[in-house]
Amino acid sequence: MLKRFLAVVLVAACAGALGGCASDVSRQMTTNTETKTKVMDTIATNPEMASEMMDRMMASDTTRAVVVDKAMSNAVVVQALINRMARDQTTLDAMVNVAAQDSLMHGHLMAMMKSIDMMHR
Repeated sequence: MLKRFLAVVLVAACAGALGGCASDVSRQMTTNTETKTKVMDTIATNPEMASEMMDRMMASDTTRAVVVDKAMSNAVVVQALINRMARDQTTLDAMVNVAAQDSLMHGHLMAMMKSIDMMHR
């Protein structure tokens, strides 16, 4: 009877310990490289989860800046963004308006417009 009671207590203690570990994923992510890799790989390979993570990252000024900086430091991503923006008239208009309002970019923008005009004559 005592052995059975000790076995039940041991199983309960193990379940409690494992349950506690499972519920603290954030701690495991910061202390366990294998767990961090598994979680990040799961998110990165699941488009729905990746989209949700991007929404969360873009909701805060701090993490949004990280996303923008990372994107702008990757030439392939920058080219994809340029291509996407160039195909959207509203986005392109907004980009030109922002550039025209910037005193340093205004002259450059005007020179580009003259160059484009000359190419089409």
